[in-house]
Amino acid sequence: MKEIKLNKLKETIYYDKCDNGLEIYMWVKNNSNYYYATFNTRFGSIDTKFKIKDKEYNVNNGIAHYLEHINFNESDNTTPDDYYNIKGTSTNAFTTYDLTSYEIYGSSDILGDTLHLIDFVQDRYFTEDIIEGERNIILEEVKMDNNNPGQKMYYETQKSIYSKNKRRNEITGSEKDISKINKNELELVYDTFYQPSNMFLIITGNFNPYEISMAIKENQNKKKIKKIHFTKIYDKEDAKVNKENTEISDNIEIPKLSLAYKMSRRKFKEFNDLYLKIYLDLIINANFGPTSNLKEDLMEKELIYTLTYSINIDNDNVVIELDSETKYPLELIKILKEDMSKLVLTEEKLKRRIKCSIAYLISGLDDIEFVNSLIQNDIIKYNKINNNIYDIYQSLTLDEAKKIIKHIDLNNCSVVIMNKNKD
Repeated sequence: MKEIKLNKLKETIYYDKCDNGLEIYMWVKNNSNYYYATFNTRFGSIDTKFKIKDKEYNVNNGIAHYLEHINFNESDNTTPDDYYNIKGTSTNAFTTYDLTSYEIYGSSDILGDTLHLIDFVQDRYFTEDIIEGERNIILEEVKMDNNNPGQKMYYETQKSIYSKNKRRNEITGSEKDISKINKNELELVYDTFYQPSNMFLIITGNFNPYEISMAIKENQNKKKIKKIHFTKIYDKEDAKVNKENTEISDNIEIPKLSLAYKMSRRKFKEFNDLYLKIYLDLIINANFGPTSNLKEDLMEKELIYTLTYSINIDNDNVVIELDSETKYPLELIKILKEDMSKLVLTEEKLKRRIKCSIAYLISGLDDIEFVNSLIQNDIIKYNKINNNIYDIYQSLTLDEAKKIIKHIDLNNCSVVIMNKNKD
């Protein structure tokens, strides 16, 4: 077992690896009365094209989310809830663009609960009846999302940004996608992506990491899971937005606005993803964040109800997205575009944002779910624990930030407006 020390934060993450490739990350919080564990596979909604040996497969959108539902069955009549409810442990699962995660949160039996988590995820039980039963449940979920203005706005924005990137598709898949998913396809993606070498377990809370690790290794040694070598395939996405202007309507009182800038990742080639994400977050936060002069001014004048931002970085592109609720979307577009064209960051603001980021990180270390999510994000985004994150924040400079500002390209912009339905 290895100990990964988080520099300057006085925290340790215990790391171990099973013979079959399953990785285990453990963070001990001695004063916690609870434990939280996630069993994760590097298989999300964007992973629909892949190759095994010389054969290429292209599966339906939404299959990762469908598989998450199906895998929550242990027999025709039992689910993991039947085991966990008796013990007072909660369990759930979720699918993102990049991963599928199964989680437990409990207080009474971390060893038994964790081993059961591993077993029900790894011991698949698929039948035609279960698959068909879940199909109707998922279709209802899709209909609910379609009737949710926030979800509708989000995916409309992704479709306006991306032309090929699978982020443009609903994580659940469309009704048409769901109707085509079948047992053979589900078994194919399960066998491919749910093998131990493509998965990792994160446990946070009050426990003995050495005992847990040994029990998990023994559990895995008893299982014979065939290893399949695969290669994920992604269509290359260019820097041009898919659609510059989109207007939709829904049953809302306040119009919604999304303004997204898309630029080539190559413009920032001297910065790795972690540094780029941190710098961009500091820059955009300083200009559009909760304590920015712009947001405070717009809120005070009652010109907006909300203003948030997000940043996405992938192999091809960087996307900066600004989202707002406002009665004056057309005028707000002008204001946001103008401020994007004159991004500023002073030494004082940079230092303040760095202090706030470090303080947020340190306060989060008291929360077992926060730490679990932090580890999960590091593994998915960077394939390692960023144990020097404190030092990274301390090393940031205004000159580097200004260099990134100069590289920000505002030529490719997508605007989506959701208006109130006309009576």
